[in-house]
Amino acid sequence: MNDQNDTPISAHAAPGDVTLEYDIVVADKVVLPAGTLIHVRKPMGGALRNANLGGLVRMDYNQVALVAPRVTQPILHPHMIDAMDPADVTQIAGVLVDFLLPTATKEALSQNM
Repeated sequence: MNDQNDTPISAHAAPGDVTLEYDIVVADKVVLPAGTLIHVRKPMGGALRNANLGGLVRMDYNQVALVAPRVTQPILHPHMIDAMDPADVTQIAGVLVDFLLPTATKEALSQNM
């Protein structure tokens, strides 16, 4: 049986996908190597249960750590998120925020840049 964390490294990223820049090391073991593609799917209502949406939009670590295990493949369990480099956590948070923002808001933000 395949372990869900034995996902092969892939060069084909789709919108919502994140490529880890750093290894995730737990108990001196690399559980996900740098270069692993993490698919983040759009969270629907159930995945957002007990989450503070304002905190998630502000990329609050606790909110990202609550929602990420529900919407990532391979699953980023809380102990893995705790071991992630901040740059990789920020990438995951950015994808989640992008999913939550209305299209009009994203368009307004892109015009102001």
